[in-house]
Amino acid sequence: MEFVKRRGFSSTSPPRAGEEEVSDTKRRDWASLTPPLLLAVLHRLDSLEDFFAFRGVCRAWRSAAAPSVDALAGQSPLLLLTRFPSYTEAFFDLPRRRLYRFRLPWSVHSRRSLAFVPGGHLVTATHSSKSKILLWNIFTQSQIRLPTAPLPFRRVLLSSDPVTAGHHCVVLLFSKGGSLIQYSRIGDSVWTIRDSDPSIEDMIFFRDGNLYALTATMQLLVADLSADRDFHPLRNGSAAAPAPASAHYEQFLAEAGGNMLVLCHRFQRGFDVFRWDFKSGRWVEALDLGGRAVFLGSTGFAGSIATGTGLGIRGDCIYYVGRRKDAWYVFSMEEQTIEVLSPDSPGLLKGESAMETVWVLPSLC
Repeated sequence: MEFVKRRGFSSTSPPRAGEEEVSDTKRRDWASLTPPLLLAVLHRLDSLEDFFAFRGVCRAWRSAAAPSVDALAGQSPLLLLTRFPSYTEAFFDLPRRRLYRFRLPWSVHSRRSLAFVPGGHLVTATHSSKSKILLWNIFTQSQIRLPTAPLPFRRVLLSSDPVTAGHHCVVLLFSKGGSLIQYSRIGDSVWTIRDSDPSIEDMIFFRDGNLYALTATMQLLVADLSADRDFHPLRNGSAAAPAPASAHYEQFLAEAGGNMLVLCHRFQRGFDVFRWDFKSGRWVEALDLGGRAVFLGSTGFAGSIATGTGLGIRGDCIYYVGRRKDAWYVFSMEEQTIEVLSPDSPGLLKGESAMETVWVLPSLC
């Protein structure tokens, strides 16, 4: 541990006229900073580069910078993009428009990144029909291996942090528009396969840890996987939205500020947004997101964050990606406009791709 030494004078010689006597023993031991002070420093670190530099100072600082909501509250949203021609993945910082050339321990030829989930984990899977799934922590490099998935899938959900929740964490695999779901708990050796009727457009773990599912007609279903209970509709559980489902290209379940939302992607682009009213059991139109920003990845909801924290993200906006690897979109609910953005960084894969584009939201760890 280094010390910061203040300017001092030898004890054997008196100070010059007009100068204060300063002891050469006055040094600052940075290792002795209290946890509240260390946390105050962490809240002012708004780039992963600074965060990892902080973690590298000493063991005490590394312990203080363990991945958590408090430690990473100031971190900006990132996009996981593919570098060309090496076909490795790198993180793009949205507000700074900067690429972090952090090399992940695999190539996109062998594995694909599917989602960023609680605790700072990337979910990766091999390309085969029976995928080998790995949870890799981007901050600690720890790994959690899951059983080989018996069926193809496109979407991954976790009910909670796999490290802190352990066997209580449920991992769910499904494909949009399908009827088969696969789920397993951390530590299990096999997957449970369940057939739902009707088919499912999207799913989300919400509030109480129950699993909520959306049908093509915007009916909302709920299941308690911890008790192995089947899906059943909520009260009414039918669409009360002014726009019919046929007017939308896709529907995504999301969460923002404690509200469950459905984001209905219009054919003309942009979104209609509805909030589930648990009292009446109906969808009601939402005109804003409570000042928050919602992020949609290639396969669905990635997270929502508050925007008054200096992260350079606009409130009441939906950030989403398409099939292009070199662009993303910002839909403003207030202005009903769409802004197309690009990383404009050399050495990135361009054009359309079947690979998922993943939002990484460190502040949600």
